[in-house]
Amino acid sequence: MASWFSQLSSTVSNVTGLGSTVEAVKTYADTVTDGQYYSQLTEHDLDWTLADGSSTENQVFYVTTKSGAFAFVQLIHSNIGIWNPTVSFTCRFYDPNSKTNAFKNINMSYKFELSADRRSVKTDHFNITLDPTQTTYKIEITHPELVVSMDFTRVDRGFKVGEGKTYLGGDQSSAAGFVSHKWWPRAVAKGTFIVDKVLHEVEGDGMFIHAIQGMQPQLIASNWNFCDFQSDEASLSMMQFTTTKQYGAVNINQGSITLNGKLVSVSVENHIELLDLVKDEETEYDIPQKIKLTWKGKTIKEEGDESPAQDVNVTMIVTIKNLVDKIDVLNEIPWFLKKLVQTFVVKPYIYQWLDTASAEITVGDEKVVTEGRCFQELVFVSQF
Repeated sequence: MASWFSQLSSTVSNVTGLGSTVEAVKTYADTVTDGQYYSQLTEHDLDWTLADGSSTENQVFYVTTKSGAFAFVQLIHSNIGIWNPTVSFTCRFYDPNSKTNAFKNINMSYKFELSADRRSVKTDHFNITLDPTQTTYKIEITHPELVVSMDFTRVDRGFKVGEGKTYLGGDQSSAAGFVSHKWWPRAVAKGTFIVDKVLHEVEGDGMFIHAIQGMQPQLIASNWNFCDFQSDEASLSMMQFTTTKQYGAVNINQGSITLNGKLVSVSVENHIELLDLVKDEETEYDIPQKIKLTWKGKTIKEEGDESPAQDVNVTMIVTIKNLVDKIDVLNEIPWFLKKLVQTFVVKPYIYQWLDTASAEITVGDEKVVTEGRCFQELVFVSQF
């Protein structure tokens, strides 16, 4: 979600192309053909596409550690179709025990060397290697400000919803753009982070997303919400974006429930409710003091299982107490572009929180209440 850093440099060029007509949206759910929102990842779903035109592609690895820390690393390739691609990476390392809270946003040259199968990549400072079985990523970052070595192994299986894409302004053949997400909702992560020359051992639960934005971000959504909840028993993911007015200002949501090491449900009838809003005087955005998240779906139909799918419901209310960061995205781009972008995009901000929360998970007649840590992002992009 934080790929705004690369792509906002290109927001000026095509903004005037916005129209006043509400255009069609074909959501992830609309691409489902068998009534099951879960689709297994295919052999090529995790390939880097490096699509032409105005697009941004990224892979992000989230880690919630057993010791109470949280981290993510993200590699971003942004191609605006005019100049050379922009290649960058971002990293967050947050550890309340050592009072460490570091964020790195590093621009690199446009070196982006793909393996023959397009699943692994080498850049100036950030290398990602996916093993032949597509179960483990090896992440290596070597930079004066940050050194990372981490193994990231999938638990159970990954997924996409339907085709894994939402099409904006038409269907696959006619759309103006698209948004794509492929997921590993639960992983085992282990390795080391050296942040500002201090070594941190990392071991915990991971979540991975391979995302593509096939058009400029301010044309896709006015805001995004993201949730990564990890506990001993469960992993919950949810991502929601509100399309711009050009595409009807509709909420598009996808989520998953992993319980006791098994992906049990992929759902789209989910809801995010921002409660007890208080205006942030600095940004003038209304910021929640509580966030209520609900998942509603069915268990995944396994091959050969003729029994009916069970209802799956999850409720989680997170009291927002721990702001990890508030990022003024425009501070990450040159001054002259900032002034131009500000005219069109208003003030893009990313709020990040990490809080303790309890989730009530009901599968059929069985109910589980589990306590864990919930990382959330609220992203304000534009008012289009």
